[in-house]
Amino acid sequence: MCYMMDREIEVPEVEGKTIQSMRIALSARAETEIQIDFTDGTSFSSSTCPRIDFDAELYIGGSGEPQIVKKYGDD
Repeated sequence: MCYMMDREIEVPEVEGKTIQSMRIALSARAETEIQIDFTDGTSFSSSTCPRIDFDAELYIGGSGEPQIVKKYGDD
């Protein structure tokens, strides 16, 4: 898992919204795009250029070790 963080972008406009779907696309044009669609009809997307490899997981946090529900991208 990668933890190096040189820059963080906060997006307070999406706080409290309900997610309808999420898509991570690794394109042949050397880009990685993340798109999140919300139930209110709005969407959030971000992309990297050049394309990078990354780890993604859904987990339950709290005190102690996080419990991993599912890892993504290991297909």
